[in-house]
Amino acid sequence: MEKRARVSEPRRVGLSLLGGAFAVVLVTLACQDSTGVQWVDSLSLQPDSLYLLPGEVREFSVVPRDQHDNPLPDRAGRVEWFMSNPDIALLETTETGAAVTGVTPGATFVSVELGRGSGAGRVLVEPAELSEIRIEPSPIVVDYRSSRVIVTSVLIDAEGNEVTAEGYRVSWRTSDWRIATLVGRADVVTAVSSSVWGRTRGSATLTLVVGERAVSTSVVVR
Repeated sequence: MEKRARVSEPRRVGLSLLGGAFAVVLVTLACQDSTGVQWVDSLSLQPDSLYLLPGEVREFSVVPRDQHDNPLPDRAGRVEWFMSNPDIALLETTETGAAVTGVTPGATFVSVELGRGSGAGRVLVEPAELSEIRIEPSPIVVDYRSSRVIVTSVLIDAEGNEVTAEGYRVSWRTSDWRIATLVGRADVVTAVSSSVWGRTRGSATLTLVVGERAVSTSVVVR
């Protein structure tokens, strides 16, 4: 009588081994979760930038987060804070963050560290509070694609004196870039002045933003 060799089924064995390994992984993860071990994996700093005047106090808040991105507010008091230039601003820690006091105009940075988490924020101390900002000339009339008009910013402090734009957050915006746009080299489009170019006949609005203040004027492209 002919004897037949028994042939193994490697596919089933492989699937069985894979299933067993998967079960081991699940058990391991379950054991890890059951321990309840948490560590600080990241730090959430709010806001990312502070803008203040000399003598003014504003605050950063920080929220430590664990490896699953869950907040750990009870560990905020353990965060280490560092100020890159204490001549610009002073820092005092609190239970939920840090209070920053402006000292002299300029820019500096704060950094935070705890566990595996770290972060950084910017501090800008502006020169002085402004009472008024203006755009000159106002209104603006520019010829269609044939000339540019240079507009300048005028900043007035609380004592009525005109001051330079250095140290302030300054930006220019146009309501409709299809009508009028800001163009020019780096030395033309600056915090102090901007060059207006008429793209299409019509009207738009040009806005100057300095810190928390804003002023607008009309632009007519003829």
